[in-house]
Amino acid sequence: MTEREAIAYIESRSLFGSVLGLRTIGALLAELGHPERRLRAIHVAGTNGKGSTAHLIAETLTAAGYTTGLYTSPALEYFNERIRLDGAPIPGPALAAVTERVRRAAGAIVAAGEAEPTVFEIETAIALCYFKAAGTDFAVLEVGLGGRLDATNSIPAPVLAVITRIGLDHTQYLGTTLTAIAGEKAAIIKRGSAVVMAPQPAEAAAVIRERAGAVDAPLYDAAQFSLTAVRRGAFGQMVRCDAPPFDAFGPFRLNLKGDHQLENAAALLAAVQALRDRGFAIADEALLKACAQITFHGRFEVLSPKPLTLIDGAHNLDGITAFVQNVRTYFPGNAVNLYFGMLADKDVDRCLAKLVPLADRITALTPDSDRALPARAMAARIRAQYGRPAAALPTIDAALATLDATPGVLNAFVGSLYLIGKVRTAFCHSRRFH
Repeated sequence: MTEREAIAYIESRSLFGSVLGLRTIGALLAELGHPERRLRAIHVAGTNGKGSTAHLIAETLTAAGYTTGLYTSPALEYFNERIRLDGAPIPGPALAAVTERVRRAAGAIVAAGEAEPTVFEIETAIALCYFKAAGTDFAVLEVGLGGRLDATNSIPAPVLAVITRIGLDHTQYLGTTLTAIAGEKAAIIKRGSAVVMAPQPAEAAAVIRERAGAVDAPLYDAAQFSLTAVRRGAFGQMVRCDAPPFDAFGPFRLNLKGDHQLENAAALLAAVQALRDRGFAIADEALLKACAQITFHGRFEVLSPKPLTLIDGAHNLDGITAFVQNVRTYFPGNAVNLYFGMLADKDVDRCLAKLVPLADRITALTPDSDRALPARAMAARIRAQYGRPAAALPTIDAALATLDATPGVLNAFVGSLYLIGKVRTAFCHSRRFH
């Protein structure tokens, strides 16, 4: 099997849809010799910020000298970036080898009467097998959807269960209240774990605390390590923590922009404290290095100063709210040339209510997903509901041709990661050849 054949096989599993549940992934991992039982895991769930938080934790552990795996979703530009070892995407030959092994195991369990594994179950098995074979010290695993019935929850008790901010998203699967959604996500907390809780709405916090207490899991509240931005710029911010022991740092660099990243970095500090309390050595220098060097493509990322171009994979109401606030904070006074695309099953109207007043010019684009709201329908909705001109463009290249290089204009692409990843690839490709 080649790398191309491996990715084609993985993508072919989309035919079997998205199915929540642990039976099939459990059978698949059993056939593979239970690689999940040989990993020291850090499990990250939440509605917003889980990707940033997972990257921050993994970067810190690598800087501290630990061999660290990182499994996240979805891919921004290409599949391999979802499975990383010490920051490096899984190499093509390794992906091909482990995918062939998982493909054979999937065939064996189907022949024995189990259901066909879904694409996410196959991907999760690939990541777990790769991390086990690499002898990782830690495997940082981001939940795909929810927590309780997510394929990643097939792992035994993680050393840390991290819950980032919870909001109303995927309500058709997880419930229509914060309490219900928090219950699904808090199910990753198991006896033997420690818990890191990012700042939460009161209803969600109560559920997380109750679950932690029920399984005797010590809880570290990231609010205790809240951060303050002391200086901001287009390429990062200087922050400080006033809580010991991290108050000894004074102002330090966080190479991620936005107030929402202060919450994610606070969760990192809580995670470091929890790991230290469990006997793991993480030097201050490693933590500071990770914060200063962390990059997370597609999240409030400036691609170019001229024309000033920004991309942000804010794809739900909380994310869009943070995006709008961050634009006003980091680019005050700039006119905003907005490009927007979203999946149809998201809260499009409430997101538009935040975005439309921010924009001076609006262009709708279609994300690369069968769940996408078509650009023409998005533009028509904006014109009908807000009486604002809104263009609909058929391709990303067409959108890039309309970038405004006028000083004081911010070209901002925001919305589904299925759009933002394609924008980043096309933009970087066009810059290489001009």
